[in-house]
Amino acid sequence: MKIKNSIILYLLLCISFIVVDLSSQEIKFSATTNRNIISLGEFVTLTVTVSGNIAKVPKPNLPKLDEFYIYSQGSSRNISFVNGKISSSITYSYSLVPKKIGKFTIGSCEISVKGRTFRTESIEIEVSKEATKAQKGKGRSFTILPGSRLQRDAEDGVNIFIKTFTNKKTVYVGEELILTFKLYTTVNLVSQPQYIPPETKDFWKEDMGKEKQYRKVINARNYEIVELNYALFPLTTGELTISGAELNCVIDNVTGDPFSFGFGRGTKKKLESDPIIINVLPLPPAPDGFSGAVGNFKIFAKLDEKKVEQNEPITVITTIEGDGNLRDIEYPEMRMLGFRMYESGSEVKTFETSGKLIEKKVVKTMIIPSRSGDFEIPEMSFTFFNPRKKHYITKQTRKLLFTVLPGDGESGRFLGKGDIEMVGKDIHFIKTMDRLKNQGNPLGEIKYFLLVNFLLLSAFLWILISVGVKERMKSKEDILRKRGALGKALKIIGKAKKEERKGKVEEAYELLHRAIIQFFADKCNLSVWGTTEGEIKYYLREKRIGDEIEKKLSLLLESCNRARYSKEKIEGAQFTKDVESTIKLLKGLRL
Repeated sequence: MKIKNSIILYLLLCISFIVVDLSSQEIKFSATTNRNIISLGEFVTLTVTVSGNIAKVPKPNLPKLDEFYIYSQGSSRNISFVNGKISSSITYSYSLVPKKIGKFTIGSCEISVKGRTFRTESIEIEVSKEATKAQKGKGRSFTILPGSRLQRDAEDGVNIFIKTFTNKKTVYVGEELILTFKLYTTVNLVSQPQYIPPETKDFWKEDMGKEKQYRKVINARNYEIVELNYALFPLTTGELTISGAELNCVIDNVTGDPFSFGFGRGTKKKLESDPIIINVLPLPPAPDGFSGAVGNFKIFAKLDEKKVEQNEPITVITTIEGDGNLRDIEYPEMRMLGFRMYESGSEVKTFETSGKLIEKKVVKTMIIPSRSGDFEIPEMSFTFFNPRKKHYITKQTRKLLFTVLPGDGESGRFLGKGDIEMVGKDIHFIKTMDRLKNQGNPLGEIKYFLLVNFLLLSAFLWILISVGVKERMKSKEDILRKRGALGKALKIIGKAKKEERKGKVEEAYELLHRAIIQFFADKCNLSVWGTTEGEIKYYLREKRIGDEIEKKLSLLLESCNRARYSKEKIEGAQFTKDVESTIKLLKGLRL
């Protein structure tokens, strides 16, 4: 009976040490569109969002969409670490350009997570006939001030006309070409003209900034010229047509009567340009690793830090830039055995240079090293098709070196290549015995069970004590982190100043933004990777900090984001002013 009771006690103690995680993966998966009724020549944006308490969010599989051209608009990712748990969310955006009119169904998108399949709801899309020309003209406008005084020429000739033309007539599929619209006039316009742009339904179109206005003498006549430019990317091969543009306007009739004071009856004009035929060639057979990019590109990568502690994140920032479309390319794969890696977001910026639309795609990958030592990130290859040279080109990033310092619980000794460490012997001698002990004694069994129970109870008490010690240590670490928040932020601001002195204003604002986020993450005891502007404002309101502080913080973060993401050029004096405001704000907070 005693033996039986001992066995029961033993089993109960063993069960008390078993922790079963019954929590299932919480996955949220949805697909939405910005509208459900569109016209031929327009596009609908499909947004697919995946989120959950998993470290790596899989890329969704899109349904079959034969009735649409599919054009990726990139993705945005958010990764947060809360109480040691990882939560990820990623949003994929696609532009769907319809090929014909009718009612179509966007089927379910799918993902698979550890053997489970998740599906989104289907979406109905109606594609109607092409919009009226008046509706199409609402997409983009330009400014011509009515009644502006222009120099005139007394000679006879055409006083107002429009032209559309492209810089190329033969291109490869996916290759960039520039479509230009020009209005030439020597007369006053009574009212704002109605501009109807060319139809480009077989192309992806990007506006290239605001209109340009200048003057030019043609055949001894001084013309005021308004110019609009678009970047077009053909979506399919063959002969594609760009329709002519239209302009409806009212021109001023100056009577020549000295008592008319410049007022005359206006004359309505309808101007049309000729259509353009573009010959689109297919790409030659692609090599392995082709990214899908067509144009001329460069690629480079850098690290946000070159020295980190074990289990602290380090970010690889990869930039691809060139005169081509980068929204639908395959990002070069980065591999490192023994490291946890997460793509933490990407963005595409566009700007005009020398009459071309330049795109820059920035991808950030977060690496969390689990061991210390000196490491290198190998080269990443990027293959694209160069239309000028008519062949594929592969470019590589350089190797990136970084050092991981030992964290808590590691001795700091690491083995290099070729080092050998003896961890034990796999061959032992067998010890012989003249005679075996009698195993049939029940008292011996009771002793062993009592010993096991004693060891289990000791282990249980040791765990309880250890947990208490760790909680106290963690509380102490939180206090130290909170006290050191300002010092850490000022250190990052110091790095930002160095970058600004080198002329790298964008990188300087990146560090200034990081300093602000780091300060509040330390004060709030949050992960810097999951701290958002909304959480910071919520924390300030909880602490009953005044609205004035919150307003100043919003202005600083807005200034940082404008410098990081917009095309606006920020002067060094503005950066110095923002740095001073940041330091004053952080030092003045009592949290």
